[in-house]
Amino acid sequence: MASNFYVWTLNLGKRTACSYYRIEVPMTQLAALDYANIFEENGEQRKDSNIALMYSDVAHFYAAGGEPFLHKFQTLRKIKPAVREGNDIYPPAIIYDVDDNNDFVHPFNTVFAKLGVRGYPDARFLKPGEGLEIIDSTGKQIGGWVDGETFYENVTFDVARNLHQMKVRHELIRTAHGVTVTSPTLARYMRDVVGARDVYVFPNTIVPEHFENIRAVRTDDSVRILWQGGMSHWIDWYPLRDALKTVAQKYPNVKFVIFGEWFNWIHENIPDTMVEHHPWVGYDAYKLKRGLLNIDINLCPLIKNAFNVCKSGIKMYEASIWEEPEVTLAERTPPYSEEIVDGENGFLYGTPAEFVEKLSALIEGAPLRKRVATAAKKWVLDNRTPKATIPGLFDFYTEVRAKQRRELGRPIIKKPTLDQIKKVGVALR
Repeated sequence: MASNFYVWTLNLGKRTACSYYRIEVPMTQLAALDYANIFEENGEQRKDSNIALMYSDVAHFYAAGGEPFLHKFQTLRKIKPAVREGNDIYPPAIIYDVDDNNDFVHPFNTVFAKLGVRGYPDARFLKPGEGLEIIDSTGKQIGGWVDGETFYENVTFDVARNLHQMKVRHELIRTAHGVTVTSPTLARYMRDVVGARDVYVFPNTIVPEHFENIRAVRTDDSVRILWQGGMSHWIDWYPLRDALKTVAQKYPNVKFVIFGEWFNWIHENIPDTMVEHHPWVGYDAYKLKRGLLNIDINLCPLIKNAFNVCKSGIKMYEASIWEEPEVTLAERTPPYSEEIVDGENGFLYGTPAEFVEKLSALIEGAPLRKRVATAAKKWVLDNRTPKATIPGLFDFYTEVRAKQRRELGRPIIKKPTLDQIKKVGVALR
């Protein structure tokens, strides 16, 4: 099977959770399960990359953006089928893959500098020259962006540029033959708002053997509760500050494990002796570090907004995969409300009071934690591992490829020479 299907993929930059779940996992597992041969372009400008691209069935682009990619997509769409050595040769079908709704990036997300286009909390489109202030419940300003001035990691916030790049991104998505996303909500947005042609939900996929079953030796009998995330999750985490204070006062045997961004308000609500902070690590060390945290309860607060509802439930998947799985308590919003059955493979809460109620039950009930965590692990193994997700992805690739070939029709031009193919490759750079 694999000898007859070829996938070219672009994988630039350092290894991250995004590149791992959206490029590395699907490509390596398509090959491991004998569905496809994979050619990876990693930015080294290999001489054979454009030739491999031209001879592939599918060209896979994760979160591509900008005019150079649009030019590449449009060039690929213009190429006509040909005949070489008696075989029909078609340009590849273009697959655009994305795992977030980047049209609604929250201003607390650091990528707002290069992607932000909407105000907060009204989510209206900003106009060039406009900025925004973020205030807390007391009216105090706690953040903001000034058009043309505020910058992050050498990128200056520019409303006009960001709006233009959003339009380019939409055109890229419409130009692609198929789009793959992580959630049904994001799929609907791509179809109904952006105008994507064919959209398929390929969920983030867990490869169990990639997770080391190494646990640190317990030094006490505390119940370890995890929250992990970056600055963009401030809006999800902050509404629970009083609830967390209540839990901390009620259960002195709890240890709150903070993995990632540290917020000063934590000091004000939880005694320092009950908090354990772990800064981010590079992704190559992430899964090992995550396992060594020895977590009992995994918290996934996620308020309902246009960006969050398009996310995947990856934090629940990762919590469930260990030899001793962790139970997840998540906010009752997509994606978690679409995959967690409350009380069966996880728990859901809708208010801070319900959060305290359910977290209290989990702290007090070790058998309850074990039962629900075990069910969550079974659900992940049944629904979010390669044997469950890769066949559907391959079927989508073959369907998109077949549709593209039908639309192009049979070759009507003379077979190209190798020099002609190389010239096309130059145009694609």
